[in-house]
Amino acid sequence: MGEVQDVRDAKRSFVAPAIKSFEHYDFSRAKICCSLRWLVSKAYGTDSIPAELKDPFYTDQYEQEHLKPPLASLLLSADLYCRAGSLILKSDGAKPLLGHDAVIQALAQRGLYITDQERLVTERDLRKRPLQMDDTSFFLLKVFQLKCVALAISGVHTRYKPSTDPDWMV
Repeated sequence: MGEVQDVRDAKRSFVAPAIKSFEHYDFSRAKICCSLRWLVSKAYGTDSIPAELKDPFYTDQYEQEHLKPPLASLLLSADLYCRAGSLILKSDGAKPLLGHDAVIQALAQRGLYITDQERLVTERDLRKRPLQMDDTSFFLLKVFQLKCVALAISGVHTRYKPSTDPDWMV
C-alpha cells in the first residue's frame, strides 16, 4: 500500500518548487536568472548546456547568492553574447560576432541601443570587474529584443504570404 504500482507512474511525478509570497519574491534576481538562462540556452542550445552553466547562481556558506565564476567569465569575455548573437543573426547572413563591440554594432545596425537611462553602455562597461549586473541586464535585454525582431521579420517573410497560406487573412 502506498507504493508505486507501476514504473510509469514514478516517472510522471515531480517536485514543484516552493512558491514565495509576493512580499518575499526577489523580482530583480528572477529577471537576471531568467535572462541568463535564456542567453545560455541560445548560446549552447537547450540540450547542450554545460552542467556548470545550468543554474547561474550558487549559495555560499553565509547563504549569499553569487553569480557562478564560469558564467561571469563568459559574460566578461563576451563569449555568450557572441554565440547567441551569431546564431540569432545567421539568417541575415551576418558574419560571426567577435567581442562586445561587434555585438553592440550589430544591435545598433538594427536600431537597438544599449542605454542606462541617458548613458550608452560601452564595451568598457561590459568588461568591468566586478561584473556590473545593471549594464549586463541592459545588454541582455537588447540581445533578447534582437531575437524578437529576428522572429518578427522571419514571420513576415514566411508565414503571411497569401499565395502559400490559405488562412492568411484570419
